[in-house]
Amino acid sequence: MTATAPSVVVIKPVGRTVTEFEPLRPAERALLEACRAGEVAQIGDQLPDESTDENRIRAAFLRFLVLGGDANAPIHEHGVQLMGAWIEGKFDLEGSHAPCRLDLSHCAFDAEPVLSAATIAGLSLSGSRVPGIQGDRLVCQSDVFLRSLSASGEVRLLGAQIGGNLECSGAKLDGKKGDALSADGAVIKGGVYLNAGFTASGAVRLSGAQIGGDMVCSSAKLDGRGGIALSADRAVIKGSVFLNEGFTASGEVRLMGAQIGGELECKGATLDGKEGFALLAGRAVVMGSMFLNEGFAAAGEVMLSAAQIGGNLSCSGAKLVGKDCYALSADGVVVAGALFFRGLKQPVHDISLSGARVGRLVDDEASWGAGLVLDGFTYDALLGDAPTDAPRRLAWLKKQRPSHWGVEQNGMDFKPQPWQQLIRVLRAMGHDEEARQVAIAREEHLRRIGKIGQTPPTWGRLRAFVYRSATRRFHWLFGLLAAYGYRPIRVAGWMLGVWLACAAMFWWAALQGVFAPTSPLVFNHPPYAHCRPADPTPLPTNGKAAQVDGKAYIGNWYLCEDLAGEYTTFSPLAYSLDLILPLVDLQQERDWAPMIATPKRAWYEELAHLSLNHWIRLIMWFEISFGWLASLLLVAVVSGLTNRDKE
Repeated sequence: MTATAPSVVVIKPVGRTVTEFEPLRPAERALLEACRAGEVAQIGDQLPDESTDENRIRAAFLRFLVLGGDANAPIHEHGVQLMGAWIEGKFDLEGSHAPCRLDLSHCAFDAEPVLSAATIAGLSLSGSRVPGIQGDRLVCQSDVFLRSLSASGEVRLLGAQIGGNLECSGAKLDGKKGDALSADGAVIKGGVYLNAGFTASGAVRLSGAQIGGDMVCSSAKLDGRGGIALSADRAVIKGSVFLNEGFTASGEVRLMGAQIGGELECKGATLDGKEGFALLAGRAVVMGSMFLNEGFAAAGEVMLSAAQIGGNLSCSGAKLVGKDCYALSADGVVVAGALFFRGLKQPVHDISLSGARVGRLVDDEASWGAGLVLDGFTYDALLGDAPTDAPRRLAWLKKQRPSHWGVEQNGMDFKPQPWQQLIRVLRAMGHDEEARQVAIAREEHLRRIGKIGQTPPTWGRLRAFVYRSATRRFHWLFGLLAAYGYRPIRVAGWMLGVWLACAAMFWWAALQGVFAPTSPLVFNHPPYAHCRPADPTPLPTNGKAAQVDGKAYIGNWYLCEDLAGEYTTFSPLAYSLDLILPLVDLQQERDWAPMIATPKRAWYEELAHLSLNHWIRLIMWFEISFGWLASLLLVAVVSGLTNRDKE
C-alpha cells in the first residue's frame, strides 16, 4: 500500500485572494476583467456624484488588485486602470510594494487614500476627488499624476521619492485646517507642475525638496489663509521656477536658501503677503535670471537678501507695495547679470539693496520711490536707457532714507558709499563730467549736513566752534576757487580775473598819481622834481601852467615823459601779474609802489584819513596773498593731492 503525500495548504494574508471578495459587484467584475486584459475599466465617463451599485468598488478589492491579485485574478503588465468609479472604504497601501501601475482617473474616494511608505510603479489620480492623501515616504518609480485632482483635505507627500514628474496641473486642493500640499524633503527626479489653473487653499510646501526639472506654477492661485502660500525654502531645483502668467498668491511665497539651476520667472504674478512678506528668496541661489516684471505685483515685502543670481534680475513693469515694510529687500544679493528696474507701474517705495552686488544696473528715474537703502549697493555699469546725467542720478540718491541722506539725527547716520559708488561707475564709463558734478554735489551736501569740520567729543565747545567755523569757511572757499579739486582750471580763471581787475585799478590809480618809483635815486633826482605829486606853485593869473625848475608841473610819475628810459616803465598789467605770480619777477613790484603818507599817532586817526593810496596798498596785499593761495592750490589740484576719488 503506497502512502499518500500530505497536501500543502497555501495560506495568504487577509485580502490577498479573490475568493474573499465573492460575490463581486458589477463594477468590480468589470475592473477584474480589464486588469486581465490590460485595458481601462471605464465604469463611468466622468467623476461620479454619488455611490451606486453600478459604480461602487470596495477599497480592499482595489488594494488586492494593486498588490498583484492571485492565480485566479492575474494582473496585466499595464497595471490597474480604472475610470469613473466610487471607491468605498479606506484604500490603504501603507508600507506595501505594488508591482504594477495604478491609474485611477475621475474616481471618488470615501476616505483619504493611504500611500505612506508604499512602493509603486506609477500613480495617477487625475480628475479624481479625495478627502486628502497620506503619502509620506511614498516611493513611486515613475510619474505621479494628480492632474485636475480635487482634494478636500491635505495632500501629504513628505519625504516622497518620485522617479518622474509630480504633475498637479489644474488640481484644486483645499487643506481645510491644514496645508494644501506638503512635499517637504521630497526627491522628485522630474519636474513639479502646479499650473494650468491649479488652486490651493492652504500652504503648498516643498521645503528641502529636490527637484530634477522645472517647478512650474504658471497661472496657479494660492491662498495661504493668512500664512504661507508657497514654501520652497532650501529646495534644490535643477531647472527653472515659473511663478508667472497670472500666478496669484495670498500669503508669503518663500524661496529662502533655495538653489535654482535655471531662471526664476515671476512675470505677471500677483503676490499679497497679507501684512507679511510677499516673496522671500533670501540666500537663494539662482543660476539663471530672475524676472519680477511685466505685470508682477506684490503687496508686502519682496525679500532677496543674500541671494545669488547668475543672470539678470528684472523688475521692469512690476508693481511693488511694501505695506509698512520694505517693498523689496535685496540685502546682500549677488546678481551676475543685470538688475532691470524700469517701467514699473508706479514708484516703489522702501527698497533695501544694502550690500547687494549686481553686474549692471538698468533703471529709470520714475520707478524708484522714497525710502531707498543703498548703503553697500555696488554695480559695475549703468546700461540701456539708465540715466547717466548728474541731475537725475543725484535725484536717485536723494530718494534714500532721510537718515541715510543725512538730514536726520544731525547727519550721524549719513551713508557716503552710494555717492562714492556712483562717482566711480560714472568715471569708469567715461562720464567724467557727470562724475565731477556728483562729486562736487557730495562735498556741498557734506557741508550742509555738518559733516565738514567735525571735532572729537572731548574738545571744548569754544574750541570746537572755532575749528568748525574755520573749516567750513575754508571748505566753502575751496569749492568756490577749485570746486573741491574737481575743476582745477577754475583756479586759473580766478587768477586771470583777479589779475585783470587789479590791473584796471592800478591803471586808474596810476592816472591819479598814486604810484611812484621806489628807487630814491630816481625819486629825488632834481630833473624829475616836476614829476612828483607835490603841491604845485599856484597858477598865475594869465592861465599858464605852473613851473618847477623851469619845467611844466606834471605831478604824475606814470605820465612823466622825462623819466629815463633805462628805468622800468610802470605797466599796470605787468605790475598786477608780478604781484599775483609769487615766483615770477617782472621788476614791477621792486621798482614801483604807491606813495603812502606817514601814519597818524592814533589808529582811529589813521582810519579817518584813509586815502586812495591806502586802498591801493590793501589791494596789493590782497593780490599777493591770493596769488600765493591760488598758486599753491593749483599745484595741489593738478598733482592730484586733493582729488581723493580718482584712486
